[in-house]
Amino acid sequence: MIDGTEIKLGETSFLCPPAPFACVRKYEDIFTGKSDASLNQMADILFTSLRRNYPELKQEEFEFQNLDIANFREAFRVCLSVNQPQETEPGEAAAGKS
Repeated sequence: MIDGTEIKLGETSFLCPPAPFACVRKYEDIFTGKSDASLNQMADILFTSLRRNYPELKQEEFEFQNLDIANFREAFRVCLSVNQPQETEPGEAAAGKS
């Protein structure tokens, strides 16, 4: 499991890790705050991040069973907070990482 932040979506708890770099590159303007994310982009970023720890996860099933209007924005907020770069000195691991 890749370290991250736990989020409960529906009846299931997930450990949300940082997004893979390919996702960050694809949605660079969103991650850097240059543009707002559409609902589709938010769902893709969240799913891509979670898929790192849950490779068996199917997007359509996940969106139907785990996401809803009440938890979607909070789940995306958690996902973005996990993706904030951590300031470290050269050669030093980020806080909480080893």
